[in-house]
Amino acid sequence: MQILRRFVRNRDGNVLIMSALLLPVLIGMAALVTEYGGALVDRAGNQRTADLAAYAGALAYNATKSTDQMTAAAVNVATLNGVPAADVQAALVTSPKTSGMNAVSVSIRTQKQLLLARVLNDRQQLQIYANAVAELGAQAQTPGCMLALDGTKTGITLSGGTNITAAKCTVSSNNTVTVPCGTSISAIGVNYNSAAPPSQPCNGITGPNGTAAVIAKKSTPDPLAGNTAIAAAVARFSTVAAMSKPTAPAAPANSTNIDFAWSQGSTQGQATALGCTASWASPTSTWTLNCGSKTTVNIGTITIGGGINLNFATSGAATTVYNIAGDLTTSGTTNFGPGIYNFTKGLTTGGGATTTFGAGTFKFGISDNTCGGIARVSLCNTSKLTFGGPSTFELPGGLNNTGGAVITFGSGTSNSYKIGPGGNGDAITLGGGSTTIMADATSSGVFQVIGNVNGGGGGSCFVVPATAQHDIEGNFIASGAVLLGAGVYTIDGYFALGGSGGGSASCGGSTISVSGANVTLVLSGKAKSSSGSCNGYVFCVAAGYSNIVLTAPQTGATAKLAVIGPTSTSVTAGATFAEGGSNAQISGAFYFPYGPIIMNGGSSVLGSPSDSSKCLQMIGSLITLSGGTAAASECIAASSSSASNKVSLVQ
Repeated sequence: MQILRRFVRNRDGNVLIMSALLLPVLIGMAALVTEYGGALVDRAGNQRTADLAAYAGALAYNATKSTDQMTAAAVNVATLNGVPAADVQAALVTSPKTSGMNAVSVSIRTQKQLLLARVLNDRQQLQIYANAVAELGAQAQTPGCMLALDGTKTGITLSGGTNITAAKCTVSSNNTVTVPCGTSISAIGVNYNSAAPPSQPCNGITGPNGTAAVIAKKSTPDPLAGNTAIAAAVARFSTVAAMSKPTAPAAPANSTNIDFAWSQGSTQGQATALGCTASWASPTSTWTLNCGSKTTVNIGTITIGGGINLNFATSGAATTVYNIAGDLTTSGTTNFGPGIYNFTKGLTTGGGATTTFGAGTFKFGISDNTCGGIARVSLCNTSKLTFGGPSTFELPGGLNNTGGAVITFGSGTSNSYKIGPGGNGDAITLGGGSTTIMADATSSGVFQVIGNVNGGGGGSCFVVPATAQHDIEGNFIASGAVLLGAGVYTIDGYFALGGSGGGSASCGGSTISVSGANVTLVLSGKAKSSSGSCNGYVFCVAAGYSNIVLTAPQTGATAKLAVIGPTSTSVTAGATFAEGGSNAQISGAFYFPYGPIIMNGGSSVLGSPSDSSKCLQMIGSLITLSGGTAAASECIAASSSSASNKVSLVQ
């Protein structure tokens, strides 16, 4: 007991004991001041860097609509401020401040090694986290490269393995978005405006490259409402409606008939009465008519006997006027020289005939006879007919290029066309397997058609001339290959491909279905198709049409506008890609503000993700896609003030 009492009273070593007890506390205080205090300094630095990176990422996204560019800008700013790229994450998110707005979120996670603090616990590193969010201006909220406008309809609906790829824009609906199992949407954002969020039972909505999608509930306005280019294009319908068909030339006075027959004396006498000469070449059974320097030749009816060839004023002047009162039917090989030809009636090429004209002006009336038993027309071609060029054509009764026949109108770029309707209402009728080539009218020429363009013959080839304005008071129908020349097509009716069958054919040197570069189609919807799966639509691609290439102009009044559907609230007919109408490569805005866009039957519509100059922006009252693929990107953004480009830090 005495030993114990002495130990208790003994004060030796007290300082050492107290030091041992207080040392961990002192080390902890030092760790709190140095290591944890340093971490607070590092966090403040990381926060400033995150703020700068989020702002830079938002500016980059504003300019490019690219999440890759957004991420690269954010990471670059962070690395310039000493933060390793691996510690930086950037993402496009819904703004935490403003409903329906997007934002760029940048997170920085770094680590600080602990030394003194290990005395208190076994923690070796301290995690330092900073986050900043920069809200994007209104212009950066892409209104939708695929947009269903009508809030009372079914919105955007996918089925049957359909995929939408919109890596640089938003898929938007003012009602529902339905993405069942087996379908998918990959886009920078998906906007909806229904009571329930998008239906995606198999998580079919993702962001680019598999990132999380930005899904927002918001109403999306029509980005092209009030677009001045669209308004101007639609206004041209009044010009089209005011067109009048060309008139038939009057019958010439004091005319003489001429019969190129086997009886040489009779033919030569008739030629003399015309003030011309006629010579006969027996080896080739050919008549040659020469009218010398006459400025006007008035002829009643021209008749060409069977098995006889004719050279008609082939060495005549281009300014000579030939007035011909009666119907003309050619046979054998018939060559007409250049000049101004006024046919009071019509022209028919006989079966097996080869007929050529030099360059000139060609005005026809309407034949007294039907063409192929269908209707009376101005020009009925049943074999091979060629007009040199540049030439001017006026056909008040239209033309019929019958099955297997070949016709070439003009050459060069200074041709001009005014075509009226035949007896059946069609201005241009193309038979199966026929070839119709119209040379360009880009040098002050016109292309005016009153009546339907009816390329209903499968396997036909139709080369439409390039010109600034193609004015068609009627419908455009095709079952064969169509090569559309550059320009605006103002069609006061509907545009239907393959409603009655048909598909690709050899045309313009290659096998195509429909091809058109620098083309804008403007459709009134005054009439709707009534054929097959095109029934009820204003725009239709059906019946196996594939490899369709339609590219909007990059510059000019209708830049980036591919198809403009009806803009009247009273016309609600829409567009369809049906029955395997596949691989349609459309570049430009495809705009049907009051009509549905329906894609089914294995059809597909593709933009060109690898070509930044091309795009596909689909806007309809509703969009239903089944059995196809759509690759979309924004073509034309909504007009907005410069203030809408602002970027602001909100968190």
